[in-house]
Amino acid sequence: METGRINCLAVDASETSELAFNWYAKNYHRKKDTLIILHIHEVPQLPMMGILSGIYPTTDEHRKTIEDSVKAAKAVVEKFKNLCVEREIEFNEIILDDNFKSPGHMICELVKKKAATVVVLGQRGLGAVSRTFLGSTSDYVLHHSNVPVIVIPPTTPSQEPTSYYK
Repeated sequence: METGRINCLAVDASETSELAFNWYAKNYHRKKDTLIILHIHEVPQLPMMGILSGIYPTTDEHRKTIEDSVKAAKAVVEKFKNLCVEREIEFNEIILDDNFKSPGHMICELVKKKAATVVVLGQRGLGAVSRTFLGSTSDYVLHHSNVPVIVIPPTTPSQEPTSYYK
């Protein structure tokens, strides 16, 4: 009897995450698979400029900022949970706080810990300069993951994915 795979979909609020989900559901998912919906919640930090200038938000303001970001993170995951329910995809959800680690590093750690067989994520389409100085999550995961990585590029409505094997 065939057992299902554990697959990981790393998501954020970007449109490319939805493209990645749709690609996964159409092209990769099998009936017995379980999808881990992973979101890395970037916890808002106190702005350094405010601290250095002596003007910074009150504890209540900062707490409100954090609460709002937690709500936004839950909303991102909720969107993908609903898509899974619509398509009858078994799933688990995981939201991790970034804790000063890079999202790419955290994705690779979780994939290893959960024994996932693949990571699927969207490429956000950073420009060449931003990618050079900041790097990108998809680049990091692609080069550091211990399992295959599928990176879905951003597309515009006029760009339909093409198949060379028609």
